[in-house]
Amino acid sequence: MTKQIAVLIGSNSKTSFSQLTVRHLQKMAPTSIQLNIVEIADLPLYDRDLDENSPAQYTRVREAVENADGILFVTPEHNAGISAMLKNAIDVVSRPMGESKWIGKPAGIVTVGASAGGGVRVADQIRAITSGSFVNMPTLPFALSVGNLFDGVFNEQGEITKKALALSMQSFINAYADFVEKF
Repeated sequence: MTKQIAVLIGSNSKTSFSQLTVRHLQKMAPTSIQLNIVEIADLPLYDRDLDENSPAQYTRVREAVENADGILFVTPEHNAGISAMLKNAIDVVSRPMGESKWIGKPAGIVTVGASAGGGVRVADQIRAITSGSFVNMPTLPFALSVGNLFDGVFNEQGEITKKALALSMQSFINAYADFVEKF
């Protein structure tokens, strides 16, 4: 049976490298998993005063995570950190207190960045969050980092131009699929 993976993307830009990376991962994913993008750009900022009367967007995202077999976090590096959009979604789904939908969901981390490191600092930040008590997710021990974004990694049609990147992406998504199977 195909495992359903909720994909949360920390960028909503029309020229988002994060979204472009996800489209390639969707094509590369083994048949054991299906990557489903969960819209998070419309989430109001988390406010605990909204816990008792949550906006429809909170409910929609919480239900998508609850119904998923695994989670793939995909984010650009913003000022050496996690994107505000993704952090907000993590906070929304971890609340109300005691009702986190993240707990026990196998996580994978994909980062994108302009430098050669491809957002590696962000991967460490997400890993720290996923290991916390309100999120508490088993996380694939390594991340996919897509770097050098402005050095022709993708061509104007959005196709991957670097064979090493395509191989890294394929290896990552295969390893993540195997990781999800363990849960």
